Amino acid sequence: MSYLSIEKFHNLRYGSLDLGIFTQSLSSTLHGRFLYNTVEAQLYGANSHFGVHFQPILLFILPLFALHPSAETLLIIQSAVLGLSVLLAYLLAREYLSEDRALLAAVLYAFNSSLVGINAFEFHPVSVALPFFLLTALFLRRGDVRAFYITSALILTVKEDAFLGVLSLSLWGALGNGLSREFLRRNRGLLVTAVVSAIYGLITVCFLIPHFGSGYLYGSLYDHPAIGRRKLLYFVLFNASFGFLPLFKLRNAALLVLPWLENLLASRKSQTMFGFHYPYMLVPLSFLATLEVVKEVDWRRVAVPLIISGLLTSFATMPLTVKPPTEPDLLVHSSVLSPLPEKSASWEAIALAMGFRGPIYTQPEFYPAMATRTDVYLYPKGIEPRVVVVNLGTYHGRRALRRLARAGVDLSRYRTVFKKNGVVLMVRP
Repeated sequence: MSYLSIEKFHNLRYGSLDLGIFTQSLSSTLHGRFLYNTVEAQLYGANSHFGVHFQPILLFILPLFALHPSAETLLIIQSAVLGLSVLLAYLLAREYLSEDRALLAAVLYAFNSSLVGINAFEFHPVSVALPFFLLTALFLRRGDVRAFYITSALILTVKEDAFLGVLSLSLWGALGNGLSREFLRRNRGLLVTAVVSAIYGLITVCFLIPHFGSGYLYGSLYDHPAIGRRKLLYFVLFNASFGFLPLFKLRNAALLVLPWLENLLASRKSQTMFGFHYPYMLVPLSFLATLEVVKEVDWRRVAVPLIISGLLTSFATMPLTVKPPTEPDLLVHSSVLSPLPEKSASWEAIALAMGFRGPIYTQPEFYPAMATRTDVYLYPKGIEPRVVVVNLGTYHGRRALRRLARAGVDLSRYRTVFKKNGVVLMVRP
């Protein structure tokens, strides 16, 4: 996945902004502007990424990024932590199963299409949550309460909604053997963790994010909650990728209901599609739920056929493709791996643009490669760029130039210093 991610980057196929946003946020921090990026500043008036999402884990990532400030560093970190989660999935499975059966369960996890989708779609700090979730489950299984508290706290740093996962895991552990007074007394630490995580979630959404920005932007996603046929089909296919095993045990509802409701009730379609990062809680928690069932069912007659069917479902919904799809898919957002048209000329123009001083205006596909600078923009709002670099052989390149013209920027004042196969670099004296 590291190789595929770097290839995708070199082929200029990261065009959904997030990789550039996090690259620019971390690079800006190194240059004295705390988690600043131009996209969220222009769109939301947020001069720090914390005004959009509260993700303190970025400060833990910052020292690694500082060693080699580049979007490629973030892609390698993401693949590394998700690769580590595969090893942790195997270790967790060994707590439930024999060595060979645990290996097969880990294969089900490693090839899960949603896990690959998290890795393939841009970079997101939530990817770090997956090994933390599996470690937390492992410590819970072993009864190592102190380690459980530490990893739960680390999960909370990945994003403001991560409290749902910690809350679910804590309640699942505390209520696993019923609601007797004695059992609840023995597990009061888990119940306290559930309450504290919920309070933390409310504080981040209601106070911390508004402190850095103008309010929480994503509450409107739940103004008109509805679950239709497409969402139900996604729910079925996601669980099919785990052989439907998470659904076999009623206790698993405590583990999965809250993360599922967050995605199913959202009006944003991408939250119920393969190929995005949104199921970052559901993947590890569904794997844990799978292990809870697998340990109790007939292995040959039930577990093996369902694991094989889960693998087949993942292969059928794998969000990777070489060529851009001719038609949009309502369930799978595929990461395109083939080069952007005129890739070589585009990289030439990018290298030249980075040598000029002054604000740079560009298109989404070029943004991650240039985001180590704090003055690279994707929107013409409030700026008059000194440098404009676009690939007119692409839709986003043509749209970027039209936006600039509509914003009232006089393109006749710019001198073309590079033009090759539709790739244009213009500079204002």
